[in-house]
Amino acid sequence: MGYLDAFFEAPLTRLVGRYVPVPLPAEGTFAGQNVLIVGATSGLGLAAAVHFATLGANVIITSRVASRADEAKRHIEEATGPSRKGDISCLELDLERYDSCTSFMAKLKSSVPGPAALDVAIVNGGIVNNTWEEGPHGWERTIQINTIGSTLMGLLLLGWMRGARDLRPSPAHLVFLSSRECFDPDLDELTKWSQREGGVLRQVCSKKNWPGHWWDAEPNYAVSKLLLMFTIDEISRLARGPDGDPLVVVNSVCPGMVNTQIGRNIAARSWFHALCTWLVLFITAKTADSGARLLIMTALKPKENHGEYCNFFLTPDQSRRKVAGYFGREKAKALQRVVWKEVIDELKANVPELQAGLDGGL
Repeated sequence: MGYLDAFFEAPLTRLVGRYVPVPLPAEGTFAGQNVLIVGATSGLGLAAAVHFATLGANVIITSRVASRADEAKRHIEEATGPSRKGDISCLELDLERYDSCTSFMAKLKSSVPGPAALDVAIVNGGIVNNTWEEGPHGWERTIQINTIGSTLMGLLLLGWMRGARDLRPSPAHLVFLSSRECFDPDLDELTKWSQREGGVLRQVCSKKNWPGHWWDAEPNYAVSKLLLMFTIDEISRLARGPDGDPLVVVNSVCPGMVNTQIGRNIAARSWFHALCTWLVLFITAKTADSGARLLIMTALKPKENHGEYCNFFLTPDQSRRKVAGYFGREKAKALQRVVWKEVIDELKANVPELQAGLDGGL
């Protein structure tokens, strides 16, 4: 069970992070900048919106439900107070639906002066599902939202942002929320599934393969984050210009254990899961305010850190070694190529707006 690993991986750093928040950057760091946060009506996204607004940014948040967006906007305005310099705006977005993603991009383009004006975009959406559910496009919902939808959103944003590099003094930033649980899935099993009918995506989304054992705290969550890490790496490649320099700085970040509402779905599985969830959160989980600070710091990474996975309970060297030890294996690289092709084939077939960009190398 992935959440129990919190007790054993870098426990001292986790405990320090639980009680000692990372300092925020200097006041006005994001003054006049435009920051988009996907999924910002609660938890990490909402806390990040407050921090960015406090630091001077014009903040755009997304929500699937208008009433929740209005409530989140009021919360940000109240939390930042009358001294706030930037604007707060809301746009509708449902990562589970392709047409919602493309409609959102059209609205974003009309609400921001141009691609050069978008300084930071954070793709923060995600779910933990206790029961198998099929999404609107025929995929299991955890994979649909956490992997396919987040990848689509990243590609649409990158395709728009990278073309404006010559109009900016420095690259914009695209940040994906990841999880240390991306290291948990069995690569051997996924490799076998890649050779079966329908490939990896169909197999992990199949109801018969749903990991429904009583001890599974987060069925399909770890797999969805692994597949997302594969696609983020490919998006990082697409973000580079002809000279190898990033036209947009792309990073993924695991802020460590954070006490948000996403844990309620884990706790709902049984009294055992409820007890473990409470125990882990009580001992190691930082507040949403503290966790969101790590999103802000990732959005400030220089281009030299392009493509890196930022894990804030490991040192940078430990994090790089962990990534190399798992994703650097030939088996992982081969699986990444398969997953990327499957995801791109799905998106090309269903999102015409993305087709031209991919064919043109974005």
